[in-house]
Amino acid sequence: MISTKSSKYSYIELIISCTIFGASGIFIKHIYDMQIASIIFYRLIFGFSMLFAYCIVFKKFNILHLNKKKRFILLIAIFNVLTLYTYFSSIQYAGISIAVLLLYTAPVYVTLLSPLFLKEKITKRGMLSLSISITGILMIILPGSTAAGYDGRFLIGIIMGILSGISYSGTIMTVSYLKDEYSGFTQLFWSTFISLLILLPFGSMIPADVLFMNLHTLILFGLITTAFASVLYLNSAAKIRAQTVSVLALLEPVSGIVFGFLFLHEPIFMNTIQGCFFIVLGAFILLIEPGTSGILPLKSSSLYLYVIGRGNTLKKPSMYGLWLFKK
Repeated sequence: MISTKSSKYSYIELIISCTIFGASGIFIKHIYDMQIASIIFYRLIFGFSMLFAYCIVFKKFNILHLNKKKRFILLIAIFNVLTLYTYFSSIQYAGISIAVLLLYTAPVYVTLLSPLFLKEKITKRGMLSLSISITGILMIILPGSTAAGYDGRFLIGIIMGILSGISYSGTIMTVSYLKDEYSGFTQLFWSTFISLLILLPFGSMIPADVLFMNLHTLILFGLITTAFASVLYLNSAAKIRAQTVSVLALLEPVSGIVFGFLFLHEPIFMNTIQGCFFIVLGAFILLIEPGTSGILPLKSSSLYLYVIGRGNTLKKPSMYGLWLFKK
């Protein structure tokens, strides 16, 4: 049994990691003259370096062995690259608050697609969650009080945000399919490595002066949001109930909106707040569904692996968190 003191520290670690994950937009906005694909490459390479160092220091190479269904690791990597590209593009065109909320619509698409790909039935609670989340999406993307209106950049941001949610739902379902075959860390390590191979051409085309100008931001981006926050998350998620982890993960969209307002001076409109409420409420309803061991889609990153729990607690080799693929 985990002591009360240890449990308290685990909650603190989890809250800190979830809050840090919401800060990705700040780094994106402070990287200049680089394409999104190149940014993703250098963010992943610094994060992957820390994962590799972790394996060496703690002698974890035994958990990296690949057995069956290896081609699905490649599929996760592809979804990972697509999700990061569309999510970061949405941040650039529509702002952090819109991007992070549209990313968090992934459970909507999982609810729609899981009967087809995972042979799971849609429950009444799932349909309620779906309806509420769609209401939140419509509040955000339909014309309203936003100053951006329907200008070209905003529309591109909306489209990219929706695509990031769809792509991320693919990651969620693929990881769910592999949950009995590989641990979350194994999937994270190899999918990140393959993602780097896919993005290598984009990383190599950056001029040296541009890379040097952004190097300190890229290093911090990789180490803080990918490595440091992920370690905190992995350490805490294994000690806390899966549903509690998933609910606290809802801090990410909230912190993303707050960070955008405080550090990037992005305005917060009433329809964004209303949409945030409905999307978070829909996700919350889906997460607290009793008596199931289904997908609890809320933590990548990271990247960013959302939590997939079985039973009441998060245990090895079940998912440490599906978040980290995004992150």
